[in-house]
Amino acid sequence: MIVSTPSIVLNHIRYGDSSLIVHLYTERLGRQSVFVKGAYGRKSQMKAALFQPLYLIETEIHHRLSREMQKISNVRLLQPFHDILLHPVKNAVALFLAEILAKTLREEEANHELFDFLSKSIQTFNLMEKAAANFHLVFLVHLTRYLGFYPNLKEIAENLPLAAQLAHLSFEQIEMLKINRLQRNYLTEYLLSYYALHVENFGKIRSFTVLQHVFSQE
Repeated sequence: MIVSTPSIVLNHIRYGDSSLIVHLYTERLGRQSVFVKGAYGRKSQMKAALFQPLYLIETEIHHRLSREMQKISNVRLLQPFHDILLHPVKNAVALFLAEILAKTLREEEANHELFDFLSKSIQTFNLMEKAAANFHLVFLVHLTRYLGFYPNLKEIAENLPLAAQLAHLSFEQIEMLKINRLQRNYLTEYLLSYYALHVENFGKIRSFTVLQHVFSQE
């Protein structure tokens, strides 16, 4: 069965000299692993550049329930994300969030509300001109609504008022969050600990170190 579906790139792994294994979160099929043959080849129509973390792409997936690795064809970028790719802070935040999504989005079934939240959030992030360094904080709190472990805000407000404040901010209101680098790192660590309590085998987020380094340069 060939399924045409918008997809969000979570990550990719190089396979052999010219191919890729790509993990996607799709609108119609949930999480899928796909094999992209010859992505680094000169004549390939599915270039490796199309599979950057958090890229929103349209794919045709040749889906079989009996296969762990699916085949794809006719990939196209749904929206150019040049700002995420070129902006140092946005790029670091994108890598960080993609790693978290790769650890939390595991279901191979459609969740249209979750996909809609993710795609709209990523598009908003790409267009943000200010406060991009705080985007991941608000995103991670709102994501818990869809993952099933939205926090008790009254309890959090007693211990960490700033964390509770995140839940009341939309992405358009992120500029209202006035925090310094140390507070940002602390809030990020707090949210990672919260995720680790609720997501089995969540483990360490390797890109957090990169994120901290980028923030220190701001």
